[in-house]
Amino acid sequence: MNLSDQQSDAFVVEGVSKVFGGFRALTSVSLEVSHGEVRAIIGPNGAGKTTFVNIVSGVFRPTSGRIALGGVDITSFSPQRRARLGLARTFQITSLFRGMTVAEHMELAVRGADTSGRARAELLELMGLADLAHREVNTLSHGDQRVLEMAMALVLGPTFLLLDEPTAGMSVAETDRMIRLIGDRLRGKIGVIIIEHDMNVVTQTSDIVTVLAAGAVAASGPPATVLSDPMVKELYLGNAASH
Repeated sequence: MNLSDQQSDAFVVEGVSKVFGGFRALTSVSLEVSHGEVRAIIGPNGAGKTTFVNIVSGVFRPTSGRIALGGVDITSFSPQRRARLGLARTFQITSLFRGMTVAEHMELAVRGADTSGRARAELLELMGLADLAHREVNTLSHGDQRVLEMAMALVLGPTFLLLDEPTAGMSVAETDRMIRLIGDRLRGKIGVIIIEHDMNVVTQTSDIVTVLAAGAVAASGPPATVLSDPMVKELYLGNAASH
């Protein structure tokens, strides 16, 4: 894979490695996510998923390798500059402000950008939050809070969205709702990179699954193919057995 040959609307990670002191967290990780594709990144504990998320989003700089978005090399860009270019992110831990309403959070998300109130209202409708616009976020269910965070990430119209464990802590019903939102509302419209441990979510939302193990890509392909791979099964069974 070469950045000069990539699709202009793709998200590309090329040969990315990360070393902390003497510890190699990632080794030559490469992948390309097309516009409209949902790519799941999975792996056992310690596989390098958190490091990958932080490098992709700009929190960490890779030791080597490059990252590009829409034909632009963003390897050295800050998280804020990446967001302006079209890469949005949600976090594993909910970070909303108690006492503020849903609508106020949406206004906060745009931070003076040229996004109309109508556009924000339409997005709340799309995400199933319109009836909750004037509710304070601390009165919302965990599932509604996670969906609000996704709506905030989408309000500026990103081309790619990075979801870090979006169903963590959710009930079965809330998880099913998130599956529908990703599969029905986002898939095919923007690129989505989802870090996820729930294999039901992975199989129902993703086009391609990439498996990380010991900081490297161990497998990549359609969900049915990857998740039936004996090596992938062993990674998870071995990890489960050691805990």
